[in-house]
Amino acid sequence: MNTGLSKKTLIRVANAIRNDEKVEIELVDPFLNHTFEELSKLSRVMLKVAAAISLFFASVLVIFPEVGEWLIAVLPGFFLLPERLSKALDYIWGLVGEPVGERHLMYHLPNIIVYAFGVAGLRQLWKKINKNNWKDLVVRSQEKLAKLIEDGTARFRFAPGFSLLFIGDGDQIGKSLVADAPTVGVTISSSRQPYTKLWAKFASGEGDEGFSRALGQVNAADAGEFVLFPVRDEHLFLPGKYDFDIAPHRVDIAVRRIREFEREQGWAEKRIIIIGDKRQTSIFVTESEECRIKTEYDEISLQTISEKYGNLTVLDPTESTLRKIITFADGRRILFRASENGIEKYGKEFYRRLGLLGYNPSREGSLTVGYDITDFETEHQFVSQKYPDYLPVILSRDIYDELHKSNLPDDAYIFVPRLVKEELEKLVSEQ
Repeated sequence: MNTGLSKKTLIRVANAIRNDEKVEIELVDPFLNHTFEELSKLSRVMLKVAAAISLFFASVLVIFPEVGEWLIAVLPGFFLLPERLSKALDYIWGLVGEPVGERHLMYHLPNIIVYAFGVAGLRQLWKKINKNNWKDLVVRSQEKLAKLIEDGTARFRFAPGFSLLFIGDGDQIGKSLVADAPTVGVTISSSRQPYTKLWAKFASGEGDEGFSRALGQVNAADAGEFVLFPVRDEHLFLPGKYDFDIAPHRVDIAVRRIREFEREQGWAEKRIIIIGDKRQTSIFVTESEECRIKTEYDEISLQTISEKYGNLTVLDPTESTLRKIITFADGRRILFRASENGIEKYGKEFYRRLGLLGYNPSREGSLTVGYDITDFETEHQFVSQKYPDYLPVILSRDIYDELHKSNLPDDAYIFVPRLVKEELEKLVSEQ
């Protein structure tokens, strides 16, 4: 598939890849998808003519050798090539086929006609002799770029204001963000994510060297913000104590590394956005022989990290969801409904987190919020339609798709990943 890139652009991009320079992101797909037509229509016609003439000479020499011998006998003496010239021609034929092994020009005429008159033959010969023609340069650079992308070491140039997205395995919010806007930023991850070519490989164990290498693959100085996703998709709302993708103290190290890197580069502090639960905590303790000694450094959470560093925003999916519930409740009493196991796991935490937002009922009526260990219980309560003013909170994309196909209004349920992604898009667009 020819993608319409000009020869000048193809050569420029190919040279950039060959020289390990950054490639503009909008050219990555068109460059990789560009193909060359092997033969033009004119070339094919010329090659057919050349093949017909070549077949005539071949038949004279092979099928009717007596005619060939007669022609050789009557042709002028200069048709007998000097030995050095015949060897030179044989060397050329050896590059593209088989040597002739004869000195008389008659035996060389079929090859001369095909490779001189046939444009495809000329190109094949040129490719054999000189590997630096521009089409071969493009093809080799396409192969190199594809390999670099697979390895997570390709170098890209983004438009200023892009995001540096630190994404773990299965981060649906990050995936959805990139799927909606492929050029929003570079995905920095320990493994290739199938939804984007624009990524850089970095695992937390690689330390400062790996971090610097990953950021060096893009024009990081022009980035608008760093976005971290220390969450698990199945625990976006009311997560348990250890329901995270990256522990809070590891997030603290990541933020410190970012700020140190900025100082080393002489950059102003970029905004850092963290999608995660403010209340999850890493706890460190000091003990003597007699007792535990408390210090102000014992607890690390996204909340303490946000207070410690400037220009940092925590987007808490639980908080965002509760604020949306409060909006729907509109002053009514908020009730929580789940299976017995769901009540045991989430009930107290639901009201504790709601209380932290300071919500107090101000009018008659109630809104019942449904959330459970899996979305199947929540879906059942909603589909049965036996409970009035029921607002399901769901995390599963499959359940969301089912509800969405039912043409239900947006205020009939809360799909947490969509809510969080909308808030993230708003934060990113503010830069």
